[in-house]
Parts: sequence; structure tokens; C-alpha cells
Amino acid sequence: MHIQALPVPSCCATRASRVQPFLRKIFEGINGLEFDAKGVVTAMRSEEGESVTFAKPFDPATAGGAVERWLIDCEAAMRDTLRAVVRQSFDAYASRERIKWVCEWPGQVVLCVDSMYWSHDVAAAIVVDKVRAQLSKLERRTLSALIVINVHARDVADELARQNVASENDFEWTSQLRYGWDSAREGVVVRMLNAALGYGYEYLGNGGRLVITPLTDRCYRTLMGALHLNLGGAPEGPAATALTTSRWCA
Repeated sequence: MHIQALPVPSCCATRASRVQPFLRKIFEGINGLEFDAKGVVTAMRSEEGESVTFAKPFDPATAGGAVERWLIDCEAAMRDTLRAVVRQSFDAYASRERIKWVCEWPGQVVLCVDSMYWSHDVAAAIVVDKVRAQLSKLERRTLSALIVINVHARDVADELARQNVASENDFEWTSQLRYGWDSAREGVVVRMLNAALGYGYEYLGNGGRLVITPLTDRCYRTLMGALHLNLGGAPEGPAATALTTSRWCA
């Protein structure tokens, strides 16, 4: 994945370009948009410098100058792109060496797809090897977040083995946050206990992850149950509780 910051052409120095400094107030992970010479929005860029090319670029000019209309187009492009990239990355995982695969996709996609395969691999009792390599700054950031998740995954697997879990229907397994690909929905589904929610595909950039603790798991279960019942939730407690739980909601 090549990171390149493209300047906004002068022909787009209208409402579209003037909104750029305020994008973080609208989209948590989008720090900027990239335009081509004709003013078409081609990619979104995170604060860390990660660039993700839109699957379906859009032209703000078609909104007739209405900022709120082309921001809706931006949101649709964001979600459609992440949905497509997650699917492509999911298919590529099986045929690529793990360390090469990690460096070829956006950080958020790596975490999502890895979580999906972890859920599948634990159910099938498969052990994944660890790999070390020379990494760029952006790649190392992705791996750092991935390690946090994998360490938690290892602890969960150890606990499942200690409790002699033999069925995928055992509470100790169903109470874990499990990612998977749902062919019927053509999208990622996150499951926990009796709740099953579609992945939101909100771009979050390539930020870090805090450690996952038993309190984090309790927050996950509470919020998943609430969302399953069409309710909401507001994490409250020790420092960083809300930050810890907010990262998975996308």
C-alpha cells in the first residue's frame, strides 16, 4: 500500500476544499480527502497519513453546492469502499504470507479480517505462527494494534483450553466477540452471546489500541446486548473506558 498525499487542485477551491479542515468533526477517521485534476474525490486520508482509494469516486459538483449532500456521498463512498476492501483482504488472506498480507491493506481492515479469521481458527483449533520483519512506521503501527488484539486472543484461547471447551455453543466461547463473514448479508457480522450486528464500515484510520481487559469484555457484552435490543449505551467508569469500547463500534 503506497501512501501519497495529493494536493487539492485550484479548480476545487470551493466549498469542498473549505470543508477539509473540519472533516474530523464529521468523520472520526477522515483527516482529509484527495482530489484529482477534475475535482473528483478519489480517496480518504487518515491523521496518520494512511490513504485509502475510494472504490467509487464521487464529484462534489453534482451536489449543486450543497455541502450536506456531498458529505452524504462521502459517507456512502467510505462505507462502500471499506466493505469492498474488507472482502478483498479476506479473500487474499488465505493465499498470501501473513507478514506480506499485513503490509498490503489499511490498518483497520487488517484488524477486522484478522479478527474474523481468529474466530474461525479458534473454532477449528488452528494455531497461527508469529512473524517478525523490518517494517515501516505505518506498518509497525498496524502490527502494534494487531498484537494487542492477538495477545487478548491468545489469552482467550488459553482460557478456553483450561475450561475444556468442546462445543462452539458453550457460553465461554459464545460470550467472546467473534467476527465472521456472512454470505447472506454479503458483509462482516460481529457476534456475541445472542447478539449479531453488522459491521458499520466507518473509517477509523490507523490509530493505536489500548489493552483489552476483562472490563473491556464486560463493556462489549453490555453494549452488544443493548444494540441487539435497539437500545444505546454510554460507557462510564475508569479512565479510557469509553475510548476502549468506542473503537470496535465501527
